[in-house]
Amino acid sequence: MLNPPPRIVLDLEKSRNCCSGLGQFARNLGHALTTEMCNRGLRPIPFVTAAQMNDFGTPDVLEAKPWRKEIFQRWYRWTQIGRAPEYALWHATHQQAKYLPLNPKTRVLLTIHDLNYLREKKGPKIEREHRRIARLIRRADAVTVISKFVAGEVKSYFDLQGKPLQVIYNGRPDVSKLPAEQPAWINASRPYLFSIGIIDRKKNFHVLLDLIQQLPNHQLVIAGQNDSEYAAEMRRTIERLQLSDRVMLPGPISDQQRQWLYENCESFVFPSLTEGFGLPPIEAMTVGKPVFLARRTSLPEIGGQRAFYWDDFNTQHMLDVYHRGMTTYNASPEYASLLQQAASRFCWHDAARQYVDLYRNILQLREVEAFHPSLVAA
Repeated sequence: MLNPPPRIVLDLEKSRNCCSGLGQFARNLGHALTTEMCNRGLRPIPFVTAAQMNDFGTPDVLEAKPWRKEIFQRWYRWTQIGRAPEYALWHATHQQAKYLPLNPKTRVLLTIHDLNYLREKKGPKIEREHRRIARLIRRADAVTVISKFVAGEVKSYFDLQGKPLQVIYNGRPDVSKLPAEQPAWINASRPYLFSIGIIDRKKNFHVLLDLIQQLPNHQLVIAGQNDSEYAAEMRRTIERLQLSDRVMLPGPISDQQRQWLYENCESFVFPSLTEGFGLPPIEAMTVGKPVFLARRTSLPEIGGQRAFYWDDFNTQHMLDVYHRGMTTYNASPEYASLLQQAASRFCWHDAARQYVDLYRNILQLREVEAFHPSLVAA
């Protein structure tokens, strides 16, 4: 009699917010993982909120209810003494995880996306965040990170106690079948620089305002959640510099509008100060657009040799880099294809394969004949 396939919980609770980076990560990785796991003898159990129960098309799903949070469950862990674990492995897919398995015998894989709190917080807040992540690492059997930069920081700041640490890059979304839709609010007859992300201080978007002042024939579009105090400061600066007719902060946009903005921009600009990975530059490279990035944290690793980099945010330096970069890009008919080739190394199917390899290694499983459960409609 064959043993039933190991049941593995995938914490995809963040997929409830598709406009956030972690939400996109959960959604894209979740779809790739459920397929790869079913093909390789593992039973995926997405851990999601009630609204996402049917999103991943698996026969088994676990609802993320408040009482499952670790702050409550840790008081009842003693009830599992002597009990076999219900789940073979629990994948905590980000370092903000609030949920862990009740049974202490369930293996845990932890994915760390960044240690941005080291640059964003101060004093006691850094210590508090550090202790929280250290607890997750102690509970984990293995740790993955999404870039070599993050791997270096994790090794520097945490005792891994001999646990394996592996870099698994994120993928990029498949936009080949996504229709592009021009936003009604943009003047398509004028060239524009494009950027996207939550308008937060760490994104450093304000330096682009001085740059666009020096490009009087260009527009600037910065899409993404824009209800922060930093966004309000930027609006006041835009008004003071009399740039309201050339700088747009449209807020969240649809996938179709985002695709159009990528495909039709002159360039993608991303002066972020701290990134664990940096998906937007890859999305721009996927459609062959030149990307201008801050030479900070993981961005040089992600952008590679084909991106152009700002070493500081002095306006004249940024302008010089921009002009040189656009001259290089426009002088080479092959440059767009080279950017697309550089982006192609980031693939969700490859990421899923590496994660499943690691699941099987943690559980000490040999490869077996594919297991094909019946899928429910997504």
